[in-house]
Amino acid sequence: MAPDEVGLDNAVLEAAADAVFEIETRYGFLVVKQGRVVFERYKRDVTATNHIFSATKGLGATLIGIAEQQGLLRTRDWIADWLPVHHPDIAPDAEIRHVLNMTAGTDPSGSRWAYNSNFILNSLTGILGLASGMPPVRFYEEYLKQPLQLGFDWPSNNKGWIQIGSQGPLPVIEATHRDIARMGLLWMHGGRWREQQLMAQEFVEEALTSPYPKANAAYGYLWWLNCDTGTWRSTAGRSGTGRWFPFMPDNVFVALGARGKVMIVVPDHELIMVSMGDTAQEKSANYLGTMMHRVARICGYET
Repeated sequence: MAPDEVGLDNAVLEAAADAVFEIETRYGFLVVKQGRVVFERYKRDVTATNHIFSATKGLGATLIGIAEQQGLLRTRDWIADWLPVHHPDIAPDAEIRHVLNMTAGTDPSGSRWAYNSNFILNSLTGILGLASGMPPVRFYEEYLKQPLQLGFDWPSNNKGWIQIGSQGPLPVIEATHRDIARMGLLWMHGGRWREQQLMAQEFVEEALTSPYPKANAAYGYLWWLNCDTGTWRSTAGRSGTGRWFPFMPDNVFVALGARGKVMIVVPDHELIMVSMGDTAQEKSANYLGTMMHRVARICGYET
């Protein structure tokens, strides 16, 4: 679809792509508007895949949302009621929602945010397997990969176990820019994909709201947020009050993966931007800011 058919300026999109590709080691720049690809540029081609690292977390939240929609579990279930052996780094009162929010490692749960990609997060995979009665990889294939027609496999071991956190024994998911955009579309549409309500609208709204804004207003259920209230905190140790990106709406949400894997979703404009690369992690604050400003220009929030 041509950009002008959905009210976008192709010159602004070209300038945004130029700016993004000036960032060290960029592989692509994709913009989706109203569910249609309106602009894309790649260093390789549209079918090239990239290690998505922690952008996997959004997929993990999706699986939990699907499981709750099917009545298999609830986000307010205690972790201790599901796992046969309680992990010492998970607080005794922790619920599934605390693991999703990165606030499960303190007592009381929800009092402190601590980002992790390890065993605390990967406890969700074990719970998913117990709740569904099937290998987690098969749950993904049947209830997420097939409906969304995703083009990637989720690496698993011989028992069908998968990892949501990238710190583990298994390889990281490799996906295309378009694959990641499909995940964004599902969430932007309130958990609905075509005629299927894969996740409850209530779960999506809950997941895209910070449950503990004093702990971290910029984090929901494995998604980065731009909420108005509370204190936002980044993995680099930066923090502040109010919106993380004050020039963007408060319902913007973001998926982030190591070395510059970024998806920015702007529901008010039905717009999604995806860019992946292998940019040095210490430059993350700069490249995320550049991309966010360019998306703001595309949407008309900045000139």
